[in-house]
Amino acid sequence: MGELSPDEIIRKLDSEISGINSNLMDTVKARTKSLTNRIQQANEETESIARFPEENPHSVIRASSTGKVLFANKSAMETILASLKVKVGEQAPAGLCADINEVVEKEDYIVKEHVISGRIYSCTFVPVSEHDYVNIYGVDVTDRQKEIESLARFPDENPHSVFRISEDGTVIFANAPARATILLGLGVDVGDRVSDDILEVVSGVFETEKFMDMDHIIDERIYACSFVPVTKHSYVNVYGVDITEKIKAQEEVEQTNQDLIQAEKMSSLGVVISGIAHEIRNPLQVVMAMSESIAEDDDLERMRGDAKDIIDASKRMAKIVSDLSSHARDARTLGTSTVYLNEVADKSLDLSRHTRNLNKVKIVKQYHGKPVTIGSTSELTQIITNFINNGVDAMGAVGTITLVTGVDNGTCYISVTDTGTGMDEETQKKIFDPFFTTKDAGKGTGLGLHIVNKIVTKHKAELKLESTLGKGSTFTVVFPKKP
Repeated sequence: MGELSPDEIIRKLDSEISGINSNLMDTVKARTKSLTNRIQQANEETESIARFPEENPHSVIRASSTGKVLFANKSAMETILASLKVKVGEQAPAGLCADINEVVEKEDYIVKEHVISGRIYSCTFVPVSEHDYVNIYGVDVTDRQKEIESLARFPDENPHSVFRISEDGTVIFANAPARATILLGLGVDVGDRVSDDILEVVSGVFETEKFMDMDHIIDERIYACSFVPVTKHSYVNVYGVDITEKIKAQEEVEQTNQDLIQAEKMSSLGVVISGIAHEIRNPLQVVMAMSESIAEDDDLERMRGDAKDIIDASKRMAKIVSDLSSHARDARTLGTSTVYLNEVADKSLDLSRHTRNLNKVKIVKQYHGKPVTIGSTSELTQIITNFINNGVDAMGAVGTITLVTGVDNGTCYISVTDTGTGMDEETQKKIFDPFFTTKDAGKGTGLGLHIVNKIVTKHKAELKLESTLGKGSTFTVVFPKKP
């Protein structure tokens, strides 16, 4: 093949260049068309993004993975962002950023509730990983129908206080009684934050997910408050009841009971004094008679005998006075102290001897160990004396009284058993009622066992009764374990 002439070479080059240009133009056209399509698609997406959120009545926010607000529709700007005081282009607050970080890491959507300026928003965070942003869809659920029913109708019909506190301590709802009493006393209203001590309680119930009952004194009123966590919605319902009058009434009842117990003590002491006066009369007459005999007698031996009788009578009177002094001292003692149940049983028996004829009564003591409890010696002596006296009366002063003390599984007890007439079931149900008595008119007030029951309750003890008609009764007081 010969060499090409210069003209042929030029024509060949022109042809090749023309082909290259043609191919290049085709490539440029194709790429331009592709870019145009992509730009058009992006424009359409942008228009869709801009149009759809604006048409959405709920809040739509777009934020970067770092928490910068990239877009917000009108609803979002007027509600969530306005309350947060954040604009497009600014950084979202820490609470939202934490949720954004969570969905970016999980690459899956989450739903969280946020309380913003007293409104509750259910926020759905949807990650768009290919574009490195997160769409946030917020719905105001404060006024949804169920909330209206639970917040507007029932609590406002409730005469007691009902209010709701968010996890951050903001009061998000309160019925009229709550606003007029508890919240007014605390100096807060709906939308305000509660004090640190109440916030501590709120945080505690969220942590344990268990309700908590506690009393609060507000403006000299006492409120029994129940804090009930609703973790699903991140708030706590608080139900408050004013128990001031109830507490005062309980205190008055307690004071009345104490006065009644004290009155019964004095009544018991009066009966004992009357019995002692009768007992002292006999030895006193002996002392007087023997003293007169000594004064008129010259016989030294008879005088010594009379003197011995005087000494014996004086010792008897001293013993009687000692018993009276001991009982009076116990009756004056207030508060609690260590109580030895064996001593209580012995003292009670000694007191009964001054008011009841025990000459034909057999006394059986079954003391097991040395049981000890905490309480009032005089009040417990009052209980056991009452049991003994009632038992002696039920036996007609003829029979057996058994005193038992002991310890069982950490608890201590004391009991009195008589062999008297016993009681049927109907009587057993009534014996602790005030003014109920089985004794003849003028021989009993019907307050003895009623007061006994009050004293037992005061000592946090348990009173047991076992009785069989025609066979007798057993009263047992069981004291709680020592702490």
